Amino acid sequence: MSLPLVRDLSDRAPYRKTLELLALAEEAGFDTVTIGQHHFRQGDPADPLTLLAGFITHTERLRFGTGIHILPIHHPLLVAEQVATLDQLSGGRVTLGAGIGWNQQEYRVFGADFARRGELMEEALEILKLVWEHENTAYQGKFFDFEELTVYPRPVQRPSPPLWVAGARHVAVRRAARRGDAWLCGPVQALSSVLELLPTYRSACAELGKEPEWVLRRFGWVKPTRREVEEGMLPRYVRGLVAHWRESSEVAEPRAIVRRLDEGEDVPAAEIAQDRLLWGAPDDVITQIRRFEELTGAGHVHIAFGAGIPATGVDNSFVGEFEELADMIRLYGRHVIGAY
Repeated sequence: MSLPLVRDLSDRAPYRKTLELLALAEEAGFDTVTIGQHHFRQGDPADPLTLLAGFITHTERLRFGTGIHILPIHHPLLVAEQVATLDQLSGGRVTLGAGIGWNQQEYRVFGADFARRGELMEEALEILKLVWEHENTAYQGKFFDFEELTVYPRPVQRPSPPLWVAGARHVAVRRAARRGDAWLCGPVQALSSVLELLPTYRSACAELGKEPEWVLRRFGWVKPTRREVEEGMLPRYVRGLVAHWRESSEVAEPRAIVRRLDEGEDVPAAEIAQDRLLWGAPDDVITQIRRFEELTGAGHVHIAFGAGIPATGVDNSFVGEFEELADMIRLYGRHVIGAY
């Protein structure tokens, strides 16, 4: 699950409530928690790896990851060192989820070419695997080159910490197969888009002799009854989703929904949420997950409670009060994870 970052800057320990949610997630039976990254957006974490270092020591079993780290705007050797440090700190419980992002400002400010983000990503992923798996290595590419060196500290996990590679296009899922350990499927992609991309990913994995591991990310809102969600958070959630599509989506299907709305059509919130969100009562969510399993074979489902609504201008990147988020984590753990 995506860990809600509940911050209270008036508290001497601003992340106190976040740590309480983290403890609840471990108790509820979640396998992995992730946090994302964006620069220059109030409410979004700019430095997820530092945050993870602070969270890891409060747990014993949970794995930690990024969902996602914007890899092409950072030097891969520095990222390799940071992740290896986290891997040692956690005793081998770290995964790097990496993607190219969508915000051109981040590329401009950090001196990276947005138009060549795919090529940057390719080299960075190659370098991470190279320096984690081998010592005394050198590299010369289009964007990065370095003399023979060994990255320290060395990661605990062998041959390397897992790399989850995000992407919503055919070229990106082929990259995930080629350079990653799993494809990280985006939370705003409709089921039809997932079904279109999966054959490409599976075919690319088959050519490489790899198992097609992948993670299905979904935004979610869970309450004891479906009506509570349908009449409460769902319309707001969908408005936030549409706002996100307006600023970031290059995929045809969500753009088509935006166009319908702009033309004055009253598109029901439930229609937009269908096959995109995990929402309703626990039984509704179980049904939705099983539908994804049947149609896609998804073996890993990642849920983000309260995410997906643009956070610019607010202190927290998730909606919902602490108790509401805590109740959803408990409810999901007891009834949804418990069903498996």
